[in-house]
Amino acid sequence: MKKIYKLAANFSHILRLCTIGALAILGILLTIILFTETFSLIPLMQAGNTDHVIFKILDRVIVFFFSFMTMIIAALKHHGRIAVDFLSSLGIMALIRGLIAAHSQPYEILTNSIAILLLIIGMVILKHFMK
Repeated sequence: MKKIYKLAANFSHILRLCTIGALAILGILLTIILFTETFSLIPLMQAGNTDHVIFKILDRVIVFFFSFMTMIIAALKHHGRIAVDFLSSLGIMALIRGLIAAHSQPYEILTNSIAILLLIIGMVILKHFMK
């Protein structure tokens, strides 16, 4: 019976190492993709095309990749585990960045504000019941 427990412990350790390795590879790939996408947008911006679509795409790419990279770094620091309050705070930060970037779009400002409020309420309820 002890051999089975030892085998199960070794197997779970191997799976944990595989998960951390996969997260590291994913982080490296996302960093490479971020830079290639950014460098592919540079010629479009240098061409004098000041269309707002390019800036919206660039804003979305940066927000997505940096949020995802933050999540991967946190997962690697905590051996593959991410706390719910960290994910909620990451979502709040992403929504605040979107709120700052939303210019003269009242519906988007309202929905982002409501989403931020709901996430904050959810974090307060989580902290209250996790004591």
